[in-house]
Amino acid sequence: MTNPSVDGAGSTAKRLRQVTVLIAGGGPAGLSAAAELAHHGVSCLVIEPRTTVSHSRPRAKTTSVRTMEHFRRWGIAAAIRAAAPLSTEWSDMVVFCDSLLGREITRFPGAFALSSARVDAYAESSQVVPQPVVEETLREHLRGQPGVTLEVGSSVTAVREDDERVLVTVLEPDGTTRDVEARYVLGCDGPNSVVRQQIGARYIGRSDPRPNFNLVFRAPTLAPALPPAVQYWIVGGPTPGLIGRLDLHGTWWAIFPGIEENFGTRHAARLIENLVGAPVEVDIVAADPWSARMLVADLFQTDRIFLVGESAHLNPPWGGHGFNTCVGDAVNIGWKIAAVEHGWGAPALLASYEPERRPVVQSTVDSAASNMATLAGDLADRAASIQQLKRSEFYSLGLVLGYTYGHSPVIDGTPRPTPATDVSTYIPSAEPGCRLPHIWLGDGSSLYDHLGPGLTLISPDTGDSSAISELQRRASGTGIPLTVLRMPRSFPHQGQHLIVRPDQHIAWSGTSPQDADLAMVLGRALGRQP
Repeated sequence: MTNPSVDGAGSTAKRLRQVTVLIAGGGPAGLSAAAELAHHGVSCLVIEPRTTVSHSRPRAKTTSVRTMEHFRRWGIAAAIRAAAPLSTEWSDMVVFCDSLLGREITRFPGAFALSSARVDAYAESSQVVPQPVVEETLREHLRGQPGVTLEVGSSVTAVREDDERVLVTVLEPDGTTRDVEARYVLGCDGPNSVVRQQIGARYIGRSDPRPNFNLVFRAPTLAPALPPAVQYWIVGGPTPGLIGRLDLHGTWWAIFPGIEENFGTRHAARLIENLVGAPVEVDIVAADPWSARMLVADLFQTDRIFLVGESAHLNPPWGGHGFNTCVGDAVNIGWKIAAVEHGWGAPALLASYEPERRPVVQSTVDSAASNMATLAGDLADRAASIQQLKRSEFYSLGLVLGYTYGHSPVIDGTPRPTPATDVSTYIPSAEPGCRLPHIWLGDGSSLYDHLGPGLTLISPDTGDSSAISELQRRASGTGIPLTVLRMPRSFPHQGQHLIVRPDQHIAWSGTSPQDADLAMVLGRALGRQP
């Protein structure tokens, strides 16, 4: 099949490329979506304008427990940790102080769920690692995945959807354009998303009026008088702000809330000196003015186009959740597209993407905005007050692990209440919609390591073998991949049979496998979607 592609210089006939999934944007969201699709054997084309990953603006620096669990599924958790310049053994603390060379006020050990020891509640602890390192590791991983193509230097300029496909216009490095036909498009193209604009979606929310100014700088001789920390919050003094290491070789980052770009650029060295508490020789690598934005798109999807990551939502960095929420989006839509493409998920399964992700996104935006209410310049030099006001920013497993898809149209059918929680408190629950409670097994492996690529039935030792066999026959007869595990005796939520999705969330629970509604959890009971 051929199709003329027209650019400013004239028209050129080119063969129309056909792909299963086209991913517009190869940042964390796009690369994660490609990794999830590759994990399930679905081919994709990633179109990314940047030819290389820049380290001058590291952006996100905290990879959460939940994201690291997904990285474990894809087989790259160890590679991420090996590439990270700062290990969890080096530090797991956030320290509040009056300057880097001054007095410690208080500290938050185990911040962001950083831990060098194995923790029962999750399969992977968090990892401090700059976003460029994560992107490079994902790029390297995808190079070895069959069916994944990463095209750099090109960008998506238009999408046109019909009942059977999406026609995507791609601008190439030489200024010419070509069309690509895709069954699905993932708009992972960030805050200025072309895909969002093309489907008529718009951000709803607000921006904080206060300016912020980031610096990345080299200061090889800088040696804090305080314990190693992943973040130092400077309270009081001439310039409150945050500062931390990017590596152990003299590269640092700093954030100055309330500082506008012109002043920050002219006085960068003095601003750093104020955080340090003494003059220090610095080499400025990059400066980055920014505004905090609390924005969520009014539409996340059409039938074949899905907004993933910052094309759908933006939140302030306080708490370290933005990048991780983008990965969560990618996993959610990625496994669902794979299920549909392999024939075991109904097309209507895709309609559950927005109902599942929107509440998670909104909670994340709200939490980040709450954290922003008390920045370094708003805090008094009092340990008890800082501990009270900032605890939820550094201990947030309730938000990271405790969210539920319980009201999704493809979860269990009857929403049930889950234990009350807050941002900081994670209470494991085996209710449908929740993340499967994690345990370590006697052989040292994670329960998650034994889940199948499709659905997994976890049954108590006392489960009816004939009912389990009947469910297996039912699944096999309709092409549904079903792995069966006997529930470990150490699993704290005994008694119910559980069906777990590829994203490790519980889709169904009941007293007998014969009652499992496979059609519902895979969208087959919903109205027909394209």
